[in-house]
Amino acid sequence: MKTFLVTALLFAIAMAAMAVGVIFSNRALKGSCGGTGLDCTCSAEARRKCALSRDPGHESS
Repeated sequence: MKTFLVTALLFAIAMAAMAVGVIFSNRALKGSCGGTGLDCTCSAEARRKCALSRDPGHESS
């Protein structure tokens, strides 16, 4: 039982550290291919188009 509690505590500390990192980085969480709300397949060209469509300084042609 002691091993389980130590393991659970270590996982809780690791999760808390990751949460603090996300909070301090001030970035939105996103998926591996374009984030939420965008219909992208995960090909290299599609990822590039998704990145360009999210970039507010980029003008689409």
